[in-house]
Amino acid sequence: MTVMTSGRALATAAAVPALLLAAQAQAHAHLVASTPAANAAVAAPKALHLQFNEKLEPKFSAADLTTAVGVPVPVTSKAAGVAIEATPKAPLAPGAYLVKWHVLSADGHKSEGVFNFSVR
Repeated sequence: MTVMTSGRALATAAAVPALLLAAQAQAHAHLVASTPAANAAVAAPKALHLQFNEKLEPKFSAADLTTAVGVPVPVTSKAAGVAIEATPKAPLAPGAYLVKWHVLSADGHKSEGVFNFSVR
C-alpha cells in the first residue's frame, strides 16, 4: 500500500510542473488576426491592424514594418486594448513586406512574432 501511495505522490508531483507550464504558455498574448492577413497579396493598405487575445500594455507594445530585404518602412504604431494599429507614413509601394510585433500583455508576459504580406 505504501508503494502505491508513493507512486501516486510522485505522479502528482511530476504533473504539477507540467500544469504550471501549460498555464504559463496560455498567459502570453497571441496574435489572433491581422489586416492584411499573413501571406496575403493586397492593394496598399492605409493601416495595419493586429488583433491579440489579451489586453496589451500600450507603452511596451508596437509593430514595425520592413521591406522583404530589411529596409525599415516608417510607421506610426499605437497599441490600445487588444490591438495595435500601425499606419505607414507614406503609401506602400508594390512589393513584399515583413511585420514584426512585440507586446507586453497586461499580466506582464512578453511575446513577439512576425508575418509577411505583399502589396500588388
